[in-house]
Amino acid sequence: MRQFPILLVAAGVAAAQTYTAVAIPGAAGSPGFANILALNNKGQVLGDACNNNNCTGLNRFPAVWSNGAMTPLPIPSGLSYVAQPAYYGINDSGVVVGTLQAGTDRFGIAIDHVVIWTNGVPTVLPDAPIAACLGPGYLATSGSFGINAAGHIVGATTYLPQGNTQSCSSAWVYNGSSFRLLPVPIPSQCSALPPGYYPGVRLGFEAAINDADQVLENLVNSFCAPPYIPPPGFPAADPFLIETSGSTSFLPLGALAGATGTTINDLGNVLGYYTSPTHLVVWDKGGIHDLGPSGYGHMNQLGQVVYTQVSGGSILGFELWQNGVATPIQVPAGLILSGQLQSTVTTSFNDAGQFTLSIGSLAHYLLSPSGSCGQDVTAQVQITRGGFRYNRTTGHFTQTVTVTNTGASPITGPISLALDNISSNASLFGIAGATLCDVPQGSPYLNLAAASLDPGVPQSGTVEFIDTANTGITYGIRVLAGPGGR
Repeated sequence: MRQFPILLVAAGVAAAQTYTAVAIPGAAGSPGFANILALNNKGQVLGDACNNNNCTGLNRFPAVWSNGAMTPLPIPSGLSYVAQPAYYGINDSGVVVGTLQAGTDRFGIAIDHVVIWTNGVPTVLPDAPIAACLGPGYLATSGSFGINAAGHIVGATTYLPQGNTQSCSSAWVYNGSSFRLLPVPIPSQCSALPPGYYPGVRLGFEAAINDADQVLENLVNSFCAPPYIPPPGFPAADPFLIETSGSTSFLPLGALAGATGTTINDLGNVLGYYTSPTHLVVWDKGGIHDLGPSGYGHMNQLGQVVYTQVSGGSILGFELWQNGVATPIQVPAGLILSGQLQSTVTTSFNDAGQFTLSIGSLAHYLLSPSGSCGQDVTAQVQITRGGFRYNRTTGHFTQTVTVTNTGASPITGPISLALDNISSNASLFGIAGATLCDVPQGSPYLNLAAASLDPGVPQSGTVEFIDTANTGITYGIRVLAGPGGR
């Protein structure tokens, strides 16, 4: 595997952050990726693969690349691959969700079904039961749009009329055993419109889910007056959130005429965009942030965004955005050859700071932060865990973890608690990152407030979990210390 150093110039950072780049087979490989679809915190890359640049028929399929090996995902008999990137996702357990086609109805409309691959074994999900459409005269088609750490899936099902009936549809969340149908908020200014003229929900391609089962959706507005888009600016999309309680709330647009949301993380931060030209937008506690002419953006659980910087329709380079500050990513000679920049985009991003660059469909690279690593000092400390407490305000579970240096010498900070193998029902909230150089990769970590650990002096921190199943939380723990990566 080829490796290239990459320099990140960051404001306020004394030493430049370097990266290494590992080549991932492109479409000309056998198999190789035509498109990168997702990247999890374990460094597993999900992609749209082809055999020897033949991307037709059975030669195109989903696959997972990990540690230099490409593993195709089997397609069940009677189904065929759908090459739509928004249908596919992978979580940290390596569970993949996607959408496959079973055929078409008598009007030529695709009949799709959602499929989950667990340990590489596919399972076809049932279609969501929508009471008004159950019975003869309908064919159901379903699509998937996201998966979270617990394996919960956001998707949509439409019942297509095959006779004298009307179609109906609903977005949903599937938790592994049952469907939760999602509501559609109708703005008050639209309520007086004749039936059939309500704005529609964009059920495809822009729905997203976080680990707390919050869903990000978009209302397509074609007919309503301000504060939604009046003519000639319609149609446009207005992003909104759906809570597990069923309540909904629109994201503020501020001075924006309209926007489409694409990603929501566990902090509730949202990444989206508006056109034209395309600008990326971030919603967080600080308000609405317009990242300027840009595209191909990806957000992680820290609220960082890696994206492609654009001007006048031309690609200028790549940026890392966090807390209102954009830092250019300097890609050295050798990775992107002359004339290739205009076909190079960022294609995925994870909590360990890894991201992928794709040069068209022929070359892809996984970029990983490099440099010195902190030390694993677990053997030098005593770790005591308190009991779990439930916070009714946040809906999270908290636990106090106390670390005591059992040695004779101080342990230099920063001090990090890395949580390994968290049970799949739970996610660590408010993380500082995910481990990369201190294996195992992809374990989320938090930093203690203490600058160091003096011998015999206990230092405590609080770990906070999202656990939508309200079941037992298990995990292993390591203590990492000193400057450098985690």
